[in-house]
Amino acid sequence: MVGREHASLPIREGRGGGDRGSSRGRGDGRGRGDGRGRGDRGGRGASSTPNLPTRMITDNTDQPDENVHKAEDDYIVASAQVRPEPGRLARRPGYGQLGKQVILRANFFPLQFKPGIVFHSYRLKVSPDNAKKGQQKFIIESLMRKYRAFEGIGAATDGATEIVTTQLLAEDRKPFTCTMGTGGGTGSGGTSRVYTGPWEVTLKHDSSFSPHHMLALLKDKNHGEELPDEAHCLRQLNILMSAFPSESSDISVIGRGRNKFFRMGSGKQAKDMKGGIEAVRGYYSSVRLGASRIMLNLNVSHGAFYQQGSLVDFIVAFVALHGRNRELLNRYLKGVKVYATHLEKRENGSGNLEYPVKSILGVATPADGQGKNSPYKDHPPKVLHVASSPDNVLFWYEQDRKPGYISVTQYFDKSYNTKLKYHDNIPVVNVGTRDRPTYLPAEVLKILPGQGFGGEPDITQRQNMIQFSCRRPPQNYDSIITEGLNIMGLGGGETKRVGIKIPSNAMITVHGRTLPSPELNYGNRYKTRPNYGGWNLIRVKFSHCATIGDWACLLLRKPGAPVIIDKPKPRMDAFANNLRNHGLAVGSCKEYLQLDLYGWERSEGEEKNRQNLDEVFKKLIRYPFVVVLLADTDGKTFDYIKYMGDIKSGVLTHCMQASKFRNEQPDQQYMSNNAMKVNLKLGGRNQVLNPDCAHFVGLGRTMVVGLDVTHPSGSDPESFPSVAAIVAAIDQHMSQWPGEVRGQTRRQERVEYLREMMEGRLALWMKQNKGNPPENILIYRDGVSEGQYAMVLKEELPKIQEAAHRMYPKGGQQPSITIVVCGKRHNVRFYPTKAEEQDRTSNPMNGCVVDRGVTRPIYWDFYLQAQCPLQGSARPAHYIVIHDEIFTNKKLKLSSHPRAPADLVQELTHNICYMMGRATRSISYCTPAFLADKFCDRARKYLLAYYHKHPGIKEGDVLPREVLALSNKCLNKMVYI
Repeated sequence: MVGREHASLPIREGRGGGDRGSSRGRGDGRGRGDGRGRGDRGGRGASSTPNLPTRMITDNTDQPDENVHKAEDDYIVASAQVRPEPGRLARRPGYGQLGKQVILRANFFPLQFKPGIVFHSYRLKVSPDNAKKGQQKFIIESLMRKYRAFEGIGAATDGATEIVTTQLLAEDRKPFTCTMGTGGGTGSGGTSRVYTGPWEVTLKHDSSFSPHHMLALLKDKNHGEELPDEAHCLRQLNILMSAFPSESSDISVIGRGRNKFFRMGSGKQAKDMKGGIEAVRGYYSSVRLGASRIMLNLNVSHGAFYQQGSLVDFIVAFVALHGRNRELLNRYLKGVKVYATHLEKRENGSGNLEYPVKSILGVATPADGQGKNSPYKDHPPKVLHVASSPDNVLFWYEQDRKPGYISVTQYFDKSYNTKLKYHDNIPVVNVGTRDRPTYLPAEVLKILPGQGFGGEPDITQRQNMIQFSCRRPPQNYDSIITEGLNIMGLGGGETKRVGIKIPSNAMITVHGRTLPSPELNYGNRYKTRPNYGGWNLIRVKFSHCATIGDWACLLLRKPGAPVIIDKPKPRMDAFANNLRNHGLAVGSCKEYLQLDLYGWERSEGEEKNRQNLDEVFKKLIRYPFVVVLLADTDGKTFDYIKYMGDIKSGVLTHCMQASKFRNEQPDQQYMSNNAMKVNLKLGGRNQVLNPDCAHFVGLGRTMVVGLDVTHPSGSDPESFPSVAAIVAAIDQHMSQWPGEVRGQTRRQERVEYLREMMEGRLALWMKQNKGNPPENILIYRDGVSEGQYAMVLKEELPKIQEAAHRMYPKGGQQPSITIVVCGKRHNVRFYPTKAEEQDRTSNPMNGCVVDRGVTRPIYWDFYLQAQCPLQGSARPAHYIVIHDEIFTNKKLKLSSHPRAPADLVQELTHNICYMMGRATRSISYCTPAFLADKFCDRARKYLLAYYHKHPGIKEGDVLPREVLALSNKCLNKMVYI
């Protein structure tokens, strides 16, 4: 029978706060950025109050290694004699000299190796080869613990298929055999039969390498390329470095390279992020190659994890934050591993008893067992709706004398003599497959510790993570040289058993330089040179001001909630006056509309909200500009407004929080922050670089471009595509950056439609520049990992060149193209060594650039910290020139002041970080790359709005091009800002 469906999910009030459209940036927190360096704070000045002495400053400071410095210089001399090969990464032409010299600590430790040691890699072969992921873990843990061939030998594993040893294993070694305890399982057809052994394991020698040979090649000035099998050797060294933390049951090892380590037992440092997710502090490690040395990069890392314990508690916490969003819960739970506590314990790979582990596919859904390949298609499960409770999930049961349907509640009563407590209001989960579902009630399941959360955090979760992870450099410095080294086994010398040690617990020191801030120009010939990376807008008019004719205001309200604004007109008059104070020509607000929005978590409320917004946009379509005052921070409201405005109707919208306009005279700083965005959206220019600071870009013959690709998060729908964005300056001012976004193959890093997207930018440049194409194209490419540089050169560069061939006059000069890859997801950090060389948050001064000590001579790369963070630790951006036809082109006049290529690319990149028009602070990485990332983020909102409206989209369905195609009215506008 079908039981009473009291509620599919428990109901508890409570949603997080937020500030969409305010100076704090994004609002719903679902994007990729880390929030650093955005700086749209209206120009709060930085304090120069001295910091109290810390270990970071008082610890002994050694001079940077002279041998490394000499090796770097020797390579530059030697490489200058060699003709560069086509298709290879751009060669470093020299090291930068510009700026004030400083000495910094870097979070690297030189590795020393046992004399004569050779490391050996072995591959596992398991027979039969039917082991699942959890079983593979059991097999390898058992092998490492019990296999006699490892006795007296240092060994480490990647936890899957590879083992690295410090000695060759005996040739006459025997295969290893292991068997897993059964433990059983509960399926939709009764007890599942899962193979649990025996398995026979054999080890096959794969390769060997000497770290001393690697060091010899790194010291060879004539070796101008990557080392033989470099990636393979680095992977093995990282496996060896993970040996000590991997052996501790209290340390969770995560990441693709198993290089993030978090204490989950004694000594755990964590904060509840809400919604069943917690933030945990741990460490990241990576073996890196430098000039004449091999180093370990060690950094503090903060990760989001599922809270261990009762699955029921997790679901209750989820609902308290997200409401009864069944689809989101389904995606949140996918892949989560749980203990099945209704089954008998069995021995795990470490020799301890534990409950059988299951992996959740998701909640029970009506689609379960309905596929043509399902063995249950004659008697498929009956599930009332997504995330139904045990009373409302039924499956065919044949073990009685009279076969028939039985609910999960009845099954557990019959088979396990268990009366389910939450039989009518907590979802059932599926730990099988979609075709062969295996249902379990949440109350018999416990979430395993140490499972990383890969979804997008809610704004409340995001704020909690920021609060927890926001630490000043001295705190992170202390953590790294104490607990960080200890967790890796370097502090106590445990890594010596694998032949590796460090000379001391001191970080290396490197040479750095502090670049000067550029001069910025505003309207009325006002000039300013930022101090501590910031400036203010008080009584300042924008460089070029937009015009707003008739416009409208839409006030959104929540029925039953306290009234925030009863009279919007005086508030909008104040906002219009603020716009005029900054130079905009603003007409009067012609119409004030009000609209009630209901809770989006209920399907009926969601549909009604969409219908109401559709109707109101039909009224607004006659206005070129509309201010929207949001009642709350609900992401679906913002998503749908932007989808309707930017894509469907072409109405240019600007959203602000109604709560910021409680008073008839709102905060001037808040309004000025929004004035910057409004001017940009309408085609204006806020600040521009002094022509001397813009170098060759200021001559008006160079188009600066930003490119990025973003991918779906773990909590996005399975059919969610990846998104590519391009933005490009339309002239020498680098103030207007319109662009284009396109969906593409999921998880595809290459920009699939790059030729067409580049043609669009070139066409707009030519339209704005009297039909003349740019002589140079300078591209800042975001989102590319080290292993994908070759992809950019081989697949993306030809598309850019093809676009130029199609757009430029036949027989004419083709553009000089330079591609600089920007990276922000790295773990390199720098620490001041003198009190007078740190800013008010104990970071290096903004403008800090490092191109020695932690880089490879064979690459043209550098680290640049352009921003002065208001709090926490600064993350320098990493830049690598992978293709260059501009900076080393002696035929081009690039600067009115003589600059070496290394200095010019560093200084220009730094100065462009001040061209984020919606901010009065320099930002953390180069503006075009930053804006391409922001456009990807906006495209994600368009997709979410479309998917919420069309929830039936499946993986493989073709996404209509129109979903991400801007309305013709918005085509050349910075709608995403």
